[in-house]
Amino acid sequence: MEETTWRWLTTLSDEPSAAALARVLEGEGIAVRVVSEAHLFGQAAPCRILVDSTQAYQARWTLSQRQFSDAELLVMATGEVDPPEEP
Repeated sequence: MEETTWRWLTTLSDEPSAAALARVLEGEGIAVRVVSEAHLFGQAAPCRILVDSTQAYQARWTLSQRQFSDAELLVMATGEVDPPEEP
């Protein structure tokens, strides 16, 4: 079995955003890893997105074709379809 070689794709400012992007890439069939220095989920710490080196071109192309709306980012990060209502 061949070992995966990981290549840096991008860095995001926090883990929830990185996890959301990782789900999008996985949905496209791209092997992805999120590497964070955060000690707690949701802690503001840069997160690196790594992809299988053989899929790096596909991952860059996928990112170049996507423009995420705030609503899409909310759904990917939290699973919530609608933003919470303000009291």
